[in-house]
Amino acid sequence: MGKPVKVEQVSVLLLEVAVDGVALADLVVAGFRKLGFIQYAGVEWEEFAAGRNVVSIVPRAEHLNHNGDLHAAVLFGMAETAAMGASVSGIVDLMGDTFIVAKDGRIEYKARAKGEAGPFRATSAFSGETLAKMRADIEAKVPLELEVPVDIADATGKTVAAAVFTAVLRPRRT
Repeated sequence: MGKPVKVEQVSVLLLEVAVDGVALADLVVAGFRKLGFIQYAGVEWEEFAAGRNVVSIVPRAEHLNHNGDLHAAVLFGMAETAAMGASVSGIVDLMGDTFIVAKDGRIEYKARAKGEAGPFRATSAFSGETLAKMRADIEAKVPLELEVPVDIADATGKTVAAAVFTAVLRPRRT
């Protein structure tokens, strides 16, 4: 296993990533924005920070179902985008050596996502301790699976869906 990182070191570690990783983080978000689904859905980034990713969608007619609600597939895609963004947000400097993919995802629709209640915001975040362990495992070339939670809320802050995705992170094969 890699060199352990103490919880007290997490804030220093995150600061180093934030200072040295600013351009890398912008490139990661720019890469996400080039993906077809992201463009179709109109996903926008509100926050991309170590251990946290917040994305939003302003509903368009093509996103709505027969009831005028944001289609379940769009909500699921938005949740996956938030989760996978969070899973890479604290390791932008290590992404070149890391293969990252969603293994699975579960979503619970908690309330109607009425189109007129938008924009909708998906927030995915995890603790500094989780981020420190994740970085240590990646640096030690230890594959890991990370459960990444997501909350989707309407413009009033009411939760309309909650999801959990499993992100697989492993060393790239050479």
